[in-house]
Amino acid sequence: MPTTTPLTLTTWRDHDEEVLQLPVMSPLVTVVAESATPAETAAELYGKGVRRVTLDRPADLSGATGARAIVSTMLLVGELTSWGIVVDWDVALGADPEVWRSFNHLHPPRQILDTQNAEDIRQEWRSTFYVGKCVYRKGPGFVQVRDRRAGGLLARYTLDDPAYLEAVDRLSAGCPADAVPSAVLDHLVGESLAGRAGQLAWWLPYRVHRWPWPSFAV
Repeated sequence: MPTTTPLTLTTWRDHDEEVLQLPVMSPLVTVVAESATPAETAAELYGKGVRRVTLDRPADLSGATGARAIVSTMLLVGELTSWGIVVDWDVALGADPEVWRSFNHLHPPRQILDTQNAEDIRQEWRSTFYVGKCVYRKGPGFVQVRDRRAGGLLARYTLDDPAYLEAVDRLSAGCPADAVPSAVLDHLVGESLAGRAGQLAWWLPYRVHRWPWPSFAV
């Protein structure tokens, strides 16, 4: 789901900050096309060898930048994280600082803005993050979620109800909240499997592209 002003991404072919200082490691600039989905953008960047991305504006969960900007940015950060791409991004958590715990499966932000105890939150986020903390995979007639965002304890969800499967398909690209049955959306939001921003909603877990070893890591 694109924003009204496309994101500009600065990209590199290596994730290591020291390596990026070498003269041969010049960054590239990519303007995300409004027609591209976050999943398409992340897959294309990974396929081109991109391993680090900087977003040109923060994700403002207070809603000041509009719901479309929130949803598209958070989906993109999730898609980039799922490929193991390092993401330099900033986030304003809004009125509820604890909301970060629903997003701690995303690559830790560079800065947390306008939030009390921002540095403590950032450090905890960084120290507890790993790729695959909250992931999903699709099989024939089901979606399975493996979620370790709550202190490392594994929560597993298997969704096989057609209403839920359709909801996941819609939410994974971002959609109007009223495009999902209210009871289904309320349930998914209550389990921190979906997020809401204004009249829009999106799916929080990201896809498994490469199963980690050992598998108990997720």
